[in-house]
Amino acid sequence: MMATRFQRSVADYLLDVAAWRKQRYDDPHRDPRNLQSAAGLEALAAFILELPEDEPRLLKLAELASSMDSFAPGQQVTWEIARFRFFHAFSSCDAFLTQLADLAERDSTEHGRFGGRMAEGDDPWEDDEWRYGGGAAGREEG
Repeated sequence: MMATRFQRSVADYLLDVAAWRKQRYDDPHRDPRNLQSAAGLEALAAFILELPEDEPRLLKLAELASSMDSFAPGQQVTWEIARFRFFHAFSSCDAFLTQLADLAERDSTEHGRFGGRMAEGDDPWEDDEWRYGGGAAGREEG
């Protein structure tokens, strides 16, 4: 089975984060959890490459966290990838992929509101005439 371009992009991203984790181990604290996380990310990259191209969670990630077949994770996906197996050495690659797909969906609905959705009346941009969705098409008439 041959991995898709998107799968290779996800795996490359994971391996880059693993390399960063290994560099973090060289910090003065030499926290072994960085190496634990790096090994986990390498295992996750291998897991991603072995999946069939029609794997629903990969398709969801490709739809919500990609640009031109390249993995382009949002804030929550990026955050969780960087923490994979850092605190819990035995996190499942399969379960984590499910979590990433769910987080990609949440990232896709934030629309630049990086603090998440706000309570009614607390959003300082609530009355802005510009709406996410692009240019004039995103403006409400009125």
